Amino acid sequence: MKRKLLFSLGLVLFWIVPVLAQDQVISGKVSSSEDGASLPGVSVSIKGSSRGITTGSDGSYRLSVPGKNAVLSFSFVGFARQDVPVGNKSVINVSLVPESASLDEVVVIGYGTAKKQNLTGAQVNVSSKALENKPVTSFENLLQGKAAGVQVTAQNGRPGAPAFIRIRGEGTLTAGAQPLVVIDGVPTANSEGVIGSVNVLSSLNPNDIEDISILKDASSAAIYGSRGANGVILVTTKRGKKGNAKVTVSTSYGINEKTPDNFQMMNMRQKLEYERDLDYANEYVDAAGITSPASATQAELDKVWATLESKKTDWFNTLLRRGMNQVTRVGVSGASDMFTYNLSLENQINEGIFKLASDLWRKQGRVNVEFKPNNWAKIGTNINFSNIKTNEIRDRYNAQNPAFALYAYNAYEPERLDDGTYNLTHQGFPISEALENNPESLTTNTGISSAYISLTPVKNFEFRSQAGVTWVDYYRESYIKPNSVLDQYVGDPAARGSKSDNGYQSFNYVFSNTINYTNTFADKHSVRALAGVEYTNDNYRSFSFSTKGFPNGKVSTQDNASTPVSATSARTDWTLFSLFGRVGYDYNQRYFLDASIRRDGSSRFGVDNRYGLFGSVSAGWEISKEAFMEDLTFVNQLKLRASYGTSGNDRIGNYTSLGLYRYSSYGTTSATFPSQLPNSNLTWEKSASANIGIDFALLKNKLTGSVDYYQKKTSNLLFDRPVSSTTGFSSRTENVGAVENAGLELTLNYKIIQTKDLYWDISANFTNNNNKVVELTEDNLNRSGSVSKLKIGEPIDVYYLNRYVGVNKETGAPIYLDKNGSSTETWSAGDAVILSGKSRQIKYFGGLGTTVTYKGVTLSADAVYQGGHYIMNFRWQDLTSDGENVYQNQAVDALNYWKKAGDVNVLPDPRKLYQSFSSDRFLQKGDYIRLRNVTLAYNLPSNWVKKAKMQSVRVYAQAQNWFYWAPEFKGDPEVGFGQAESTGGTVQGLFAAYSYPQTRTVNVGLDITF
Repeated sequence: MKRKLLFSLGLVLFWIVPVLAQDQVISGKVSSSEDGASLPGVSVSIKGSSRGITTGSDGSYRLSVPGKNAVLSFSFVGFARQDVPVGNKSVINVSLVPESASLDEVVVIGYGTAKKQNLTGAQVNVSSKALENKPVTSFENLLQGKAAGVQVTAQNGRPGAPAFIRIRGEGTLTAGAQPLVVIDGVPTANSEGVIGSVNVLSSLNPNDIEDISILKDASSAAIYGSRGANGVILVTTKRGKKGNAKVTVSTSYGINEKTPDNFQMMNMRQKLEYERDLDYANEYVDAAGITSPASATQAELDKVWATLESKKTDWFNTLLRRGMNQVTRVGVSGASDMFTYNLSLENQINEGIFKLASDLWRKQGRVNVEFKPNNWAKIGTNINFSNIKTNEIRDRYNAQNPAFALYAYNAYEPERLDDGTYNLTHQGFPISEALENNPESLTTNTGISSAYISLTPVKNFEFRSQAGVTWVDYYRESYIKPNSVLDQYVGDPAARGSKSDNGYQSFNYVFSNTINYTNTFADKHSVRALAGVEYTNDNYRSFSFSTKGFPNGKVSTQDNASTPVSATSARTDWTLFSLFGRVGYDYNQRYFLDASIRRDGSSRFGVDNRYGLFGSVSAGWEISKEAFMEDLTFVNQLKLRASYGTSGNDRIGNYTSLGLYRYSSYGTTSATFPSQLPNSNLTWEKSASANIGIDFALLKNKLTGSVDYYQKKTSNLLFDRPVSSTTGFSSRTENVGAVENAGLELTLNYKIIQTKDLYWDISANFTNNNNKVVELTEDNLNRSGSVSKLKIGEPIDVYYLNRYVGVNKETGAPIYLDKNGSSTETWSAGDAVILSGKSRQIKYFGGLGTTVTYKGVTLSADAVYQGGHYIMNFRWQDLTSDGENVYQNQAVDALNYWKKAGDVNVLPDPRKLYQSFSSDRFLQKGDYIRLRNVTLAYNLPSNWVKKAKMQSVRVYAQAQNWFYWAPEFKGDPEVGFGQAESTGGTVQGLFAAYSYPQTRTVNVGLDITF
């Protein structure tokens, strides 16, 4: 027996020893092709066997392989799999290429996550790479051009200013068109177009964001019910990853400056000659005894002009500067089997482009922690806090606005007089003095936090409870120093100087409980189910008080004022209660079906319409997995999606449906009287949306993309409808009609080169959207600013203007069309007509991008474009005013005016001082393309970095908003706010005036990971 055992053992050793003798040890490091960063946790296996390991915290590995014929396979979530033959190599370093089309990728959806291959709705994801190290304060500006169907326009160039975001068009009139933004499961309120409101999103550091999921259709957004009609943006912040603690230190420095105009202003000589031709005597010429410049000799004028030349002022250089922006960030992250953490701190200084004003200082911190005491429980918290301080400028259409002064002041007007005092200028108001002596500052503390517990005590079930809080503390101070110019105009001579302080505290609380169920039967039938309940409560407290009579300009606290003026306070509350659920099924990862439902009850709406029901159904078919597709080897994925569903919009005042009263006095007694008409039938806007789409991947996943067609109808539009004056009121909020948006979206990504040392890809997206009003309780409703209307069959805000024909070539007079289409030289407001098809609604938009990486060097660039819309250019009306504004500076184009009979393609003769009435002469196409960002980065070689005990070092330089091309619009074509303190000025792109100019930035930075 023993002999048999010894013989068997010897036989085994006879076969094993040669095999072991052929093994060889392979070592190396795995990194990302995008930035050269080490990749811990990469799976390294021998193809065709079960042998393998994962890379360490520095991306290194060491593995014994059975001979030179072996093939190593490297795989990691989010990156393309890479197979490398061993051959005679003993060291194999691998650079993995990101694989955005990975079907196994897990993405965030409403109240959960899902595999990308299971999605049946129109959802797009933007990764952290598109957001990091960009010189912006509010992350939503970085979404511009990143996703089809998502149109983003900066409100203006002020540091910290948010953006207008429109997902698949604009489907509301007055209820707010911004999407719902959910940060780590906490819905946040982000209002638009309200002066003094806080942009909650600016409290979030873009470098803390891991992923953004944009839910575009009802299938994906209906789970958010009454708040999902404008789309939903889900923001997921970064968590720690397994391995040793990773410490990151980042710093950047740059400059901000005004984007250049695509036109020229008159220089001093041109303006003085223009005034002479119009026989206008400015105060300096008049003081020299020349009351009629047109009658004076050139020698007389040259003598005065020479004096003015010695004191000329370049107002752009005087009021503007190159502002500095500086960001410093420190982060620590890591994870073990039980504990995951990510902590970060950031300090940002962003100087505005105006001297003495519009600066921003932000301090921000984040703590994300998760503890897993056992294999069925998780407890975590996400805490974000920021402190933002700014000093502000007025955004008015008058002399108090420095952006207006840039263009209005003449070059011959000095900033200061000979005695050193500020020159009042022709406006009677020295803007430099106002910036110094009329300061306004804002301080905002914002917290967005959540705490959660997740339990999986039963297989396939997950119970999750989460409490989320959005807290805002806002404080504003506006001071008119005693004896300042503005104080002398509007102040009390008996109590010099005035100050107003106002602010509010907002506390929004969301408590949600969900249960998720997932299971697969017979390896083919997969079931997913979600049920949840959510309660939201919002508390808002505000105050305002003002005083006058200050001893001097150095004293600014109101306890030093002599006379109180006013003091008020207010409070509002609202509540939302929700029940929701979702089910999903797929067969063999080939046929997919999903449905969701939500019932919301809101305190904002009428007692007869407090509750609403919203739902969706969607389906998907993975065509590429069918047998008839097997011969089409160039097709890697082909998926058909279709969906239909409803969602709502609840953004109105908390008590808009109620009849309100206010207290006052009547003679010597107190009195109470109505202040708002009730509407018990008031309900939320309801959006019904249908979508059909195709996802595809071709040529070994080199070419990927999607095509979607959608139709969305929003009914029960909320609007302040005019009512009979016999009611004692001018309007009442009602549900007045419906709007329809329909369009086509296309997304393409192509990986041109994918090698170890060289990677090059390009991407593009395109959206065409058609907006149309389809129902109204009454046609031709007036809109903001008296330049637009609401009309059935036309886009929202179709322009309502007089029609300009040109110039009478015999007399130089302007020619208009009257109501009946006949020519007239007399402008009349009654001749305004609806300009069919011409509105502020953007018809097409998109983005272009490319990235080239060669070894450690990466060059990336992206551009955005939009068009098909019109903008009423009030600034251009001022700058080519036909002599009406001869007292202020004009554009060089104003010199091209009618001078003699027969002149064509000219402006009206300004010597007759025609008034430049509003007309479609100043209605310009807003089409443009803008080079949004160019970044050049270099990752130092890993062997250099290791010697310094670091994981990676990256240096970069980038330019933001550096160039734009607008063939027809005069000025920067990216118009958000027209004029934030004017009627209609906060309606996106309705008109352009003198809001804070857009800025461009150049900065350099350094990122170090230890």
